[in-house]
Amino acid sequence: VEIYVGDLTNPEAVGAASAGVERIYHLGALIPIPYSYRHPREYIAANVEGTLNVLEAARRSGAARVVQISTSEVYGTAQSVPMSEAHDLHPQSPYAATKVASDQLALSFHRSFDVPVVVCRPFNVYGPGQIGGGAIRAFIENALAGNDLVVRGDGSQIRAWCYVDDMVEAVRLCLEHPNAVGQSFNIGNPRSAVTIFDLAQRVKRLTGCPGEIVFAPLDYVDVELRIPNVTKAREEIGFDAQVELDD
Repeated sequence: VEIYVGDLTNPEAVGAASAGVERIYHLGALIPIPYSYRHPREYIAANVEGTLNVLEAARRSGAARVVQISTSEVYGTAQSVPMSEAHDLHPQSPYAATKVASDQLALSFHRSFDVPVVVCRPFNVYGPGQIGGGAIRAFIENALAGNDLVVRGDGSQIRAWCYVDDMVEAVRLCLEHPNAVGQSFNIGNPRSAVTIFDLAQRVKRLTGCPGEIVFAPLDYVDVELRIPNVTKAREEIGFDAQVELDD
């Protein structure tokens, strides 16, 4: 393992890290949605310009595959469910908008320069080692500490949760499967779709948490409904989630 410490917005640094590399997972991005409302320029620099630098470096190095890790946030609130890759893109935050731009930029490099790109759109990934936000992580950590579980908004938001092992298998398939190049794939587990309130109830039940479920205001515009259609990923690259939510 070689570790390069650098900045995605620095094309020379990205080029040096990518030299001689055959396959690239591009996961680097600014993510927290509330922060993106206050600092959109930082998100454009890191997420859009950073992706451009990765794609340019891949083009120069002749990389055999670039997997662009996107997000289900590009779809916004579902206009129809489950949400297929043909669903309209309705980003509801500056973060989501930068990911739409990054995805389209990546696909344009495939069409224009034949860079072998795959766009992977995960739906609510969770699991051991998770950092940053995430309702499951927050609920479990508070439950194990015996604290109250805080639900933002009224808890009616619906999400489909994808365990990290399933996500890893999906991105491996995106990296290796010959059918993947030039395509976008939803990655998730539609069988694990629950409301945020139901999720809090499950965590409380499974952990025996003595705390209560309490509600707090939501200080940003949230996506109300998001459930993936993974038919394309199943048929094209053989992906199917294995880990269920309660497990």
